[in-house]
Amino acid sequence: MLNARKLVAIDLVFLGSKAVITEFSAGVFLSAVLGVFVLVRGHGSVAQIVLGSYLISLGVNYIPMLIYAIAITRARSARAELGGELNNKRVTMGKYRRQSLWLLVPLVVPLTVFSQAQMDRP
Repeated sequence: MLNARKLVAIDLVFLGSKAVITEFSAGVFLSAVLGVFVLVRGHGSVAQIVLGSYLISLGVNYIPMLIYAIAITRARSARAELGGELNNKRVTMGKYRRQSLWLLVPLVVPLTVFSQAQMDRP
């Protein structure tokens, strides 16, 4: 299953906060802007509506990732988030590389984050 917080943490450890926050900001804003552009310029064709909606949903996927990146950067806790997983970098990178494919599935990240938050509540 997807663990967005750890996925962000591993990016922060290996890429640094400036690169990650820039990447996620671009993911939010560029996907959303491009999606709106496709919807507006698509003249109502089904393919254009599907593509525009997909691009907007990709932007929405990056919102929780961006929030986590900012929070983890401020707390300087990227390595702590991963705990002992960094002892075997190769296995850890493979695990989170596979999880990063979930970012391409519309709205999966916010839904996963929301459901995990609900399960963590007392």
